[in-house]
Amino acid sequence: MDSRLPYDRLWAVRLRSCSASLSEVEPGGNDWSRSALTISRRAGPARQFPTRPARPGAPAAAPVPLSAAPPWPDDSDPQFWDRIRDQFYIKPGEAYFNTGTIGATPRPVLERVIEDMRTLQATITRWDWSPNMPNWISGYSPEVALRAKLAKLVNADASEIALIQNATMGMNFLAHGLDLKAGDEIISTNQEHPSGVCGWQMRAKRDGVIWKPITMPVPANDPDEIVHLYEQAITPRTRALSFPHIISPTAVVMPAKRLSALAHDHGCLAVVDGADGIGQVKLDMKDIGCDACFSSPHKWLLAPPGNGMLYIPREKQDRFWTTLDSSEWDNHKDGMYRFMQCGTGNMSLLAALDAAIDFHNRIGPERVRARIKFLADRLRTGLQQIPSARISSPVHPELAGGIVVHRLEGVPAQKLQDELWLRGQLRVRSVGDALGVRQSCMIYNSEGEIDSTLEIVKALRATPA
Repeated sequence: MDSRLPYDRLWAVRLRSCSASLSEVEPGGNDWSRSALTISRRAGPARQFPTRPARPGAPAAAPVPLSAAPPWPDDSDPQFWDRIRDQFYIKPGEAYFNTGTIGATPRPVLERVIEDMRTLQATITRWDWSPNMPNWISGYSPEVALRAKLAKLVNADASEIALIQNATMGMNFLAHGLDLKAGDEIISTNQEHPSGVCGWQMRAKRDGVIWKPITMPVPANDPDEIVHLYEQAITPRTRALSFPHIISPTAVVMPAKRLSALAHDHGCLAVVDGADGIGQVKLDMKDIGCDACFSSPHKWLLAPPGNGMLYIPREKQDRFWTTLDSSEWDNHKDGMYRFMQCGTGNMSLLAALDAAIDFHNRIGPERVRARIKFLADRLRTGLQQIPSARISSPVHPELAGGIVVHRLEGVPAQKLQDELWLRGQLRVRSVGDALGVRQSCMIYNSEGEIDSTLEIVKALRATPA
C-alpha cells in the first residue's frame, strides 16, 4: 500500500477545516478572516513523503475496510424515509425515541470519525508542526471553516461561534464568565436541565447572586402566560433571563424571541440553553436576538458526543470572560476563538461534526424539521384519542416540537417505558410518574413505530393493574 495515501486523505480533511474564503467568514475581511485565508494559501498542495520500506519480515500493511453506507435515496423516492433509516446502525425491528438525550449517529458520520482516527494513527510520525501541516489535535486552533459552516446553519457569523465539547461547557462559560455581584438576580425556570442551571446555583452559593426560578405550568399551552411569568419576576436587580429553547423534561418550545425582547426591554441579558434546539427546530440566532446560546449537536444534529456550540453576538462578547484558558485566552480580535482554548482534544470529532452538518444539509433542514413535526403530531393526535392517556408536553402549535411527553393514568412511568420496550422494542425514556415518558420523534422513526406506541398504550390501559 502506498504509505502516502492515508496522509493525503488526512490532509484533505484537515485542510478543509482551516481553509475558508473571506466571503464565508466575514464580509469585508478583517484581520481574523484574513488569517484563515493566509493559512489556506500558505498550505499549498499536499506534500509528498517518501515511502519508508517495511521492516524485514514484517507483514505488509493492509487497508482496513470501512462499512459502506447504503445508497442515498432520490428525493422523490416514495420510500425516502425508510432509506434514510438505512443510513443508521439501528437494528431492524427496534425503534429509538431518545434523541433528546443523544442522537443516533449516521453511518457516514461515524465512518468519518473512524477513518480520520485510523489515518491519524497511520501518519502520526509525519506531524512536524510546520506552518503548512494540518493539525492532528483540536483545542488550540481556530477551525475557521467549520465555524463558518455551523454559523451558516444557525444564521450567525463565524466569529460569533465557538466549537466546544457540549452544552454544559457552554453554560459554565456564561455563568462563571459574567461579572455579577451579590444581590444580582438571574431568572430561570423550575424545569431546567441541571447543566442549564447549576452554574447559576454555584454563583449564588459562592458570590451571593440570587437565582430566581419561575414555576412553569404543566402542560404549558399558552405562550403569553410564559412571557407574563418572566415579566412578573423581573426587578431592578435582575441581570439576566435564562431559559431553555426547549425544556428537557417537559419539551416546551419556549417563546425565545419574545423572552429575549423582554430581557432587553428591562436592560437584561437573554441567555438561552439551546441543547435540544439545533436540528429539531429552526435555530436562527439573529431572529431570536439572544445574547448567548449554547447547544449540543450530539442530539438532533446527530454529531457524535464531544461536540458543542457556543454563540455570543460580537457586540456582547466582551461581557463574558473565558474561564478555561490557554495561549489565546485574551484574543479579542478573533471573536469566539478565546472560548475554544480547551487543551488537547480529538480532532476527528470535529471532522464528524463537519460530516453531520453535511448529512443534515443533504436531506435539507426544512425537510428534517417537517418530518419531525409530522411524526410528533401523529403521536400527539393519537394519544388524545386514548382515554386515560395524558400529554404532559404542549399541544399548542407554538410551544410543541418533536418531543412528546405522555403518561397513562394508573401506570408508573418506569412500567410504561419498560412495556413499550418489551412489547414493541420502542426505546423511550421515563421522566418520572408526574410526567410519564419522553418520546423524541426523529427522522429515523416511522409512522409504524408511532402507531405501535399507540397500540401498546391502548393495550396497557385495558390491562388490569
